[in-house]
Amino acid sequence: MEQLASLFLHSRTQAHVFHLGVKGAGAFAAHTALQTYYTELLEILDPLIESYQGAYGLIEFQEVHGLETNCSIDAIVKYFDKLCEALDKLKEDKKLSASWIQNQIDNIAQLLYTTKYKLVNLQ
Repeated sequence: MEQLASLFLHSRTQAHVFHLGVKGAGAFAAHTALQTYYTELLEILDPLIESYQGAYGLIEFQEVHGLETNCSIDAIVKYFDKLCEALDKLKEDKKLSASWIQNQIDNIAQLLYTTKYKLVNLQ
C-alpha cells in the first residue's frame, strides 16, 4: 500500500501540472480530463488509504521523484500508460488481496482508463 499510495498521491499533483500546462490541439479536452482525474482521485484514494490503515495500521509514505514538465498530450498519455502498468503490478501485492481493497483499487483503474480514453479520443 505504501508504494501505491505514494505513487497515486504524486500522480494527482502531476496531473494538476499537466492540466495547467497543456496547450495546442486537443488541449481543452485534456485540460478537462486531467481536472476530473485529480479531483476524483482523492475521493477514491483517501478512503482506500484510511480503510487499509484501519485494518493494518499506519503506512509509511515513500519518496517519489520529480514532476514531468513536458505537457504535450503524447507525454501525458505515456505518463498515464505508465500509471496503468504500475497499478496492474501493485495490485498483485498479497497485502492488497482482500476483495474490499481490490474493489477500491479497481475504482482507481476505472478512473485511469477513463482519463486515458478522454486524452486519446476526445481531442
